[in-house]
Amino acid sequence: MILDAWQTIWACVGLSLLVLVLDGVLAGRAGPSKTDLVRQQKRDNRMAAVGKGAGNE
Repeated sequence: MILDAWQTIWACVGLSLLVLVLDGVLAGRAGPSKTDLVRQQKRDNRMAAVGKGAGNE
């Protein structure tokens, strides 16, 4: 299959968009989930409150 200039350009644009979409999907899946972040934040807040209470006695 031989592509002319415009078909080559559109093929490159299409592949670039596909790579960007795939990168966005994989980046969204990487890292901790939102529920894990909320759970960690609540744990940190509790530990900070315990630390404040222990230091003021």
